[in-house]
Amino acid sequence: MDLWTDRPGRTTIGPVARPPAAVLGTWAATGAVVLLAPSGGEGSPLVQPLLVYSLASALIPATAAFLAVTWGVHAEGRFRARPGRPGGSLLNPVLATALRGMALGALVLGVLLVQAWIAGAPGTVAAVSAGVVLVECVVFGAIGAGLSAWAGRRRLAPAAGWMLCIAFVAGAPAAAIALLPLVRAEEPVTVALNVEWAPDGTRVAFRCSEIDGGISEIYHTERLMWLPALSPPVLFLMLGAEVDKAGHVLGWVPAALQEAADARQVPCVQGQPRSRDEPRMPMALVGFLGQAAVAGAIVAGGYRRKRNLDMARDDPAGISPRA
Repeated sequence: MDLWTDRPGRTTIGPVARPPAAVLGTWAATGAVVLLAPSGGEGSPLVQPLLVYSLASALIPATAAFLAVTWGVHAEGRFRARPGRPGGSLLNPVLATALRGMALGALVLGVLLVQAWIAGAPGTVAAVSAGVVLVECVVFGAIGAGLSAWAGRRRLAPAAGWMLCIAFVAGAPAAAIALLPLVRAEEPVTVALNVEWAPDGTRVAFRCSEIDGGISEIYHTERLMWLPALSPPVLFLMLGAEVDKAGHVLGWVPAALQEAADARQVPCVQGQPRSRDEPRMPMALVGFLGQAAVAGAIVAGGYRRKRNLDMARDDPAGISPRA
């Protein structure tokens, strides 16, 4: 049996069920966007391969999410047709999707290592992207299996799964941007002293004087950043920044996201200093836990509905006493 299909030599829903086409398509689309974008100071031929590397590494986990939710839906449908699997009715589809995720992660690693070689960049970012792909395959595969068990309809579950993927990938960051006016405030600030800068250009530590700096417009983005953390590309960026601390591949974007999560765009708000050892919001952990919570709720709902349907099928007349 082909690893990417449900049956020998046959795909599930067309080309999207073929991960090589999806991964290579994302890679090619990223290259096309970079090449066709208006050339500026950063559009030189030496920089373009690096941009393709960074963008493809961020976008491929999103592609994996759509693939995984489709795999989960179809795997649950196949196992549902096999009687005598009450305990493993949802576990088996998730494990099957995780197995495909491992193969997909290996494919992603190979493709991105080629791009890293072209760009002359280290392959650590490619390894992080492949790892995120595997994690997202497990999470979104579980979501797909849960939706399939919950909906029970052949077309409803894939459509709901794709809508949920869109909400995670693009909807959550867009919602955070739309809610920015709700966290706007005007607060007093003081003059910052002894500012220490990180290689990525963000403030690591600073002291605050008693000199009044006036009233400044503040956005308490720390109240919203859990939303974009749910997005697979953002999850990758925050993990990738751990192996690309200088921002050679990923640039300033992870640092800006972390600064927004810590609400430190403006220093010394209300005279509050910052030290080097002050904890920062773990965006990657928050994003993963949020995804896992949604997946767990959907799987639990799907399992409960399937159990009720099995009980109704075994006792169609409703004669058996209920606990």
